[in-house]
Amino acid sequence: MIVVYTLEADHLAARPAKAGDALPDNTVWIDLLNPTHDEDVQTETWTKTAIPTREDMVEIEESSRFYTENGGQYLTAPILYFTEDKHHAISPISFILTGSFLVTVRYAEPRAFSLYVSRASKPGNGLINDKCSGVTILLGIIEAVTDRIADILEGVASDIDQNSHTIFRRSDNDKPMTTKNFRDSLTRIGGQGAFLSKVRESIAGVSRLLVYLAAITEQNSYKKETKAWIKSLERDTQSLSTYVDFLSNKITFLLDTVVGLISIEQNAIIKIFSVAAVAFMPPTLVASIYGMNFEFMPELKTMWGYPMAIGMMIASAVIPLLIFRKKGWL
Repeated sequence: MIVVYTLEADHLAARPAKAGDALPDNTVWIDLLNPTHDEDVQTETWTKTAIPTREDMVEIEESSRFYTENGGQYLTAPILYFTEDKHHAISPISFILTGSFLVTVRYAEPRAFSLYVSRASKPGNGLINDKCSGVTILLGIIEAVTDRIADILEGVASDIDQNSHTIFRRSDNDKPMTTKNFRDSLTRIGGQGAFLSKVRESIAGVSRLLVYLAAITEQNSYKKETKAWIKSLERDTQSLSTYVDFLSNKITFLLDTVVGLISIEQNAIIKIFSVAAVAFMPPTLVASIYGMNFEFMPELKTMWGYPMAIGMMIASAVIPLLIFRKKGWL
């Protein structure tokens, strides 16, 4: 699908297009979403620049993500998005600066794009003016991406705090955590850690894009406001990266804590069995002695033989328990 955005005074206007259409006047942004071959060819005809394929966009080499070709600047960054099953994933999105307008190629629908379009399409939005260019659109989208990541991280931080509260702030009246509780905690914390790795990858990609874009603006006569905007976005991505590292450390601490608690619970169970084995060992010895089949065992023929054996078994079980209690092993 091709959506062409034209500049209308102080806002953008969306105009769906298809192969064979003429490029509208005042075009500043061409957005390709899951483009077909014909749509790629049509865009190449409009812009006189090659449109990267999906295979080209997933390349991880720096030279494959940031390069110049036929006067167009190609920048690709991994961006977070929601999948159909409501899970976060990463998809590469290519930004092509050619002439005075921007071309975006994407095979996912990050919410940051819809948020930016929704805001930029409103008159008097404060983002668009009559001198808007492709770089302005690109920086606006990157700003929406960083804002979206910041909102997501706030939710992750809240979930981590909730997990921490579940683990550390348990009431004395609460029952001990069961195997299912531990499993659920590990699953939640592990899932948050895996998600943060995706966030870190996305932030790193956006940060590299901004570094490359800053180099472009230094080599060309861009406005001071544009350069200052890029520097501001670089600081934002750096602060987000630092915050992700902080959350990752908290998750690592929680994982270590849960694993430690599991070890403590296992040790407590083993200790109970060990104490039970030691407590029942002396009574078993007494019962074994009086269960022998020797002919001469005087106690067997006395009235007090049975009570004496029972008493010896009880005493031999209680005395070790009292010793363990005194030493603090129970």
